[in-house]
Amino acid sequence: MRPQRTSRSRTLSRRAFLAAGGAAVGGAAVAACGWPAGAGSHTGVPGGRAPVALEFWGGPNAEQRQDQVAAWNQAHPETQVTFRAVPAVGQGAEALQTFAAAVAGQTAPQVLDFDRFQVATYVNWRVFRPLDGYLTRGRAELEGFLPVALDEAYGFDKRLYGLPSSVDNRLLYWNKARFAEAGLDPETPPATWETLKAYALQLGRRDGAGRPDRLGFHPQAGQASLHLFAWQNGGGFQAPDGKTATLGLAPNVAALRWMTDLVDDLGGWPSLRALQEQWTSRPSAQHPFLSGELAMQLHLPDWAGVVLGRYSPETAFGVAAPPVRRGGDPPLTWSGGYSYVMSRETKHGDDAWELIKWLVGEGGCGVAYDGELSRARAVGGVYLPGLTGQPALDAKMFARYRTGLPAVDAVAEVALRLLPRARTRERSIAAADLWDGVLRAQGAALSGQNDPQQALEGNNALVQRALDQAWVFAPR
Repeated sequence: MRPQRTSRSRTLSRRAFLAAGGAAVGGAAVAACGWPAGAGSHTGVPGGRAPVALEFWGGPNAEQRQDQVAAWNQAHPETQVTFRAVPAVGQGAEALQTFAAAVAGQTAPQVLDFDRFQVATYVNWRVFRPLDGYLTRGRAELEGFLPVALDEAYGFDKRLYGLPSSVDNRLLYWNKARFAEAGLDPETPPATWETLKAYALQLGRRDGAGRPDRLGFHPQAGQASLHLFAWQNGGGFQAPDGKTATLGLAPNVAALRWMTDLVDDLGGWPSLRALQEQWTSRPSAQHPFLSGELAMQLHLPDWAGVVLGRYSPETAFGVAAPPVRRGGDPPLTWSGGYSYVMSRETKHGDDAWELIKWLVGEGGCGVAYDGELSRARAVGGVYLPGLTGQPALDAKMFARYRTGLPAVDAVAEVALRLLPRARTRERSIAAADLWDGVLRAQGAALSGQNDPQQALEGNNALVQRALDQAWVFAPR
């Protein structure tokens, strides 16, 4: 889940959810969205029988999914899969309306690679099929997964609806060359918020007009977000029962105020926004961390594989746990990712389950990683896989794809060690509204539009309205 992606929040009743889909069904509407009405026919199955046709939608990592589907189809002539990259399985409240059109029009795919934190919301709309009936006795398929990798894929009915396709956590990356230039120990990253702020100021640089042109840290770049800082400060955004929004809690306000104070100390929001806009307009190969314009960042483990290792493997960098609120606090990061889920109305549940099991196993992951390795080598780089949430499989894959570059390989070791220390977003039946509300509050406060407390309390009211409406239609 990526904090820089925001969506305009919309609250939908169950009636509006179905109406949103009903207004967009029909061949022309489906074709305009780029979604096929059904999979094509195939031949080559023994006995002349037409193969089972499965539709598979995904958002991120489209090239990996295409590689996996090609390998699956070659090995399984009896079950042929068509993959489509569809943004509607991503983050934000607007995705709810887009996916609703396919559900209402009965054109939803059998399998989706779906943003895991939104699973509970869509379970509430009865569009996913629980996987409990497919798990063998003893739930052997789940034994290799860490609980943090599975938690978000459960509904409030305590049934499992997805298996992780990707698992991430937030790590602190620092540029060792910039540390040395600033007189800091290149082998010692900041361990607390206090030292993070001090290092950020020491590592920054300003031009002749006094504007920052190099930053030590940007509180809204990479994977920096209020979520991590608030949780590290003892806060949270929703009560455990899932019915009450808690954006305005004092620990959340204090964490956001710390972020806004840091923005001011670094040069003010207009200057930081100008730098961020300049950075985001560039291709990945010109990322500010690679160019030395950003000395520290919070980012995902797979960023080292798909960006740093691919385009600048010679960069001298380190990776560690995110700084904590105060010395002595235990490490705390946060984890997200996607999961393979099954549409409720699929007529080929057994076939879809076999595909999902293969995708999360060593065979499916190996195909995805081999493709990424090939693409990295094509531009002179290296590749390191991300996490699957299965420690034994992750360790095996990290050993297989070891790059030989100590700094890059260390990312895998740190990420795997920190995963049990990760927290996930609160399970919510209004997950997109909760996500959007926190990000709106963060943006309003950092930009100076609102005081941190006003920003959080104002968005709390919007999130609470969404929760209240969603719970009206929750299963009894």
